Amino acid sequence: MSLPAYWWLLALVIAGQGAFFVRLTILRTRGKGVQPLSRPAQAALAASGLAGLTYGAVQADPLFFLGQACLLVLYYRMLREKNDHRKA
Repeated sequence: MSLPAYWWLLALVIAGQGAFFVRLTILRTRGKGVQPLSRPAQAALAASGLAGLTYGAVQADPLFFLGQACLLVLYYRMLREKNDHRKA
């Protein structure tokens, strides 16, 4: 079995999104609330989502592309909701 084309892009996606999943899981199992992300962490999560979107487009994988698009939409809505709460 050989590596797919642009395997490094897929590795970037897995590493980036995996780190946030592990962080969330550890916080939840310890019973702590989820802390807001810092700006660099938010940028890393967005970059990981964009890398996934790019990988899905390059590999012509509609399911992967759609999944990453949903992730970016959710990320944007959460970020917007957080900013709306700050203004109120």
